Amino acid sequence: MVTIILLRHGESTANVQRVLAGRLPGVELTDRGREQVAKVAQELPRIDVIRHSTIHRCVDTARIVSMNCAGVNNSDVTVEADSRFDEVDYGEWSGLALDDLRTRAHWERVQQSPHTFEFPCGEAMTHVYDRAVDGLTSLINDLGPGQTGLIVSHGDVIKAMVAHAVGAGLSNFQRFGVQPAQFCELHVQGQTMTLSLGGSRISGTTLGGEC
Repeated sequence: MVTIILLRHGESTANVQRVLAGRLPGVELTDRGREQVAKVAQELPRIDVIRHSTIHRCVDTARIVSMNCAGVNNSDVTVEADSRFDEVDYGEWSGLALDDLRTRAHWERVQQSPHTFEFPCGEAMTHVYDRAVDGLTSLINDLGPGQTGLIVSHGDVIKAMVAHAVGAGLSNFQRFGVQPAQFCELHVQGQTMTLSLGGSRISGTTLGGEC
């Protein structure tokens, strides 16, 4: 069995401002966000591989974890950037206030039928799902028996991987929520994935679940 931990970056300046940051530059972790990550790092088990989004708030989160996690041996752990875990390219929606976006006609479509939506001048949610699952599967295949990998990514990307793990598919990924510096664990045995939430386990589906 191998274990995958999915960790969202700590609180960012965009979270505080309630804007859809996407891939815009200049979005940093807040002081509270750094404290959140340092605290949660102490709860993590031994980590063998860390892969993270190339976006700075995730790079910073991964760095803080590597410095504060008792289960990370800095001389042995592999820390790698992987663009498959990058934030969604929200296109023309990037930088807009969430409260304003909720009044747009397409907002309901994003919530109810995300598998049919492509952000204006941005990315289709199906592409986000496919690249996230591809990155997840790649890490699973790279781990040896008993090893643990950590993925540091963004809310929607993590929700897509969780939806895949439990067989919900992209059409239902909005039913999941993940807060800054929150994590969950996926336990993989052969082709079966199990999601752990608060110490309990929910049986999942086989790898390559429905889209």
